[in-house]
Amino acid sequence: MKKLISVLLCVAIILTLSLTLFSCNTEDDSGVNTPSDKETNGQDPTDEPTDKPTDKQTNKPTEKPTQKPKPETPEPDENDVTAFNLDQFLYPIWAGNISYAEAAFVRQQKDGVIAPIKLLYPIDTLISVRSADLKTVYVSGEDYFVDDDGNLCIIEGGNIPVLAYDDYHFPLSQDEHNQNKLATKLPEANNFGWGFIRAEIGNNKPGMSEWTIAVTYMHAEEEECVVNVPEAKSATFATLIDKLNAGEDIKIVATGDSITDGWSASGKNGVNMPPYCPQYNVLVEQYIKNAYNVNVTQKNVGVSGSNTNGGVSKLSEICGEDPDLVIIAFGMNDGCSMDPNTYTNNINKMVSTINENCPDACIVVVGTCLPNPEFAWSPGGEPALKYHIDYIDYLKSAESTWKNAAHADVTTANIEIYERKVYQDLAGSNSNHPNDYMHRIYAQVIIQTIFGDYLTY
Repeated sequence: MKKLISVLLCVAIILTLSLTLFSCNTEDDSGVNTPSDKETNGQDPTDEPTDKPTDKQTNKPTEKPTQKPKPETPEPDENDVTAFNLDQFLYPIWAGNISYAEAAFVRQQKDGVIAPIKLLYPIDTLISVRSADLKTVYVSGEDYFVDDDGNLCIIEGGNIPVLAYDDYHFPLSQDEHNQNKLATKLPEANNFGWGFIRAEIGNNKPGMSEWTIAVTYMHAEEEECVVNVPEAKSATFATLIDKLNAGEDIKIVATGDSITDGWSASGKNGVNMPPYCPQYNVLVEQYIKNAYNVNVTQKNVGVSGSNTNGGVSKLSEICGEDPDLVIIAFGMNDGCSMDPNTYTNNINKMVSTINENCPDACIVVVGTCLPNPEFAWSPGGEPALKYHIDYIDYLKSAESTWKNAAHADVTTANIEIYERKVYQDLAGSNSNHPNDYMHRIYAQVIIQTIFGDYLTY
């Protein structure tokens, strides 16, 4: 009997100890284990987050777009643009659902507010915001945020350089204008006595790119680009394409003004600053090399400041090269003063002379981008933007008379882009030179005109 009592006492003690140990694991009303203080690093789980943006970080434009939650630091994205990449830089702006290193200029409005920045598409998924040279990465929630309309909003006091309104517009006397000789300041059209900043990349100076960012993002596939797909005119370039398909090496001759000379591309000879993006005609050359695995040589006879009169004077030099492809790109300087008939007659003369002397050469006639509508050649003078837009219809009409030649309509693409973006987003000098992004668009339009759907390579 005593042994039985002893066994029962031992069992009772064991059961009591088991119940005690089980009760140490506390549960809430739902039966889910609640972590201990040690498991929460000593923090009360009910405490509100301490990483809310400060007032300074959420200083928003007048429209007060709603800030999206600050995302976690993303893993490196294969679609991010970290340096010059030919495939990314030539990916057409009207295709797919990714915009690579799209340029946007950051400056204050007159009231000191930094307005939300509209890109070509509303942002769906942001991949990166970088400096124009692609070296500096800006941080979501500290330097910028995306509003509910898919616009990029710059946070005041962040790390993104912002050009102050008063540093952009300022009084400018005639003496100051003469002293500067248009080197650093340019007058506003129809606003005598005022200037605005002119800053061109070069001589180890960032120029306009100092206040320009490169935004890489995804957009909804159903979003249509404001830029229509340029017309493919591959039949006109059949001779060229046949040579390339046969693996033959080709020669390009490019003629034009300062844009063809390379201003304001960061990769222009004599500039050579990050991200080292070549000018548009070199981008076209590099595309052909990569797509067809052939050798391509190019002679550039473009001259800064020239117009179609200068182009006519270069015809013997152009034909003497026996080119396979001729790029004719005038209009920026012509458009300030040359009427459309004179301009078109000069273009027609260039095309017909090349046809006569180089019958196998294919010719692409490139419409110009537009100058800054505020820009004038002298204080209070007429705007530089005059005939440029008129040239579109004249070139389209003349195209029907050309042989082995077609019009690459960069001008219309430029106009369409301005439905969502401002001039400075595409400017390399704030007067009449395109930046890297606009040089890329030049190349994309030209390649689409010659080769059609070139994404297939």
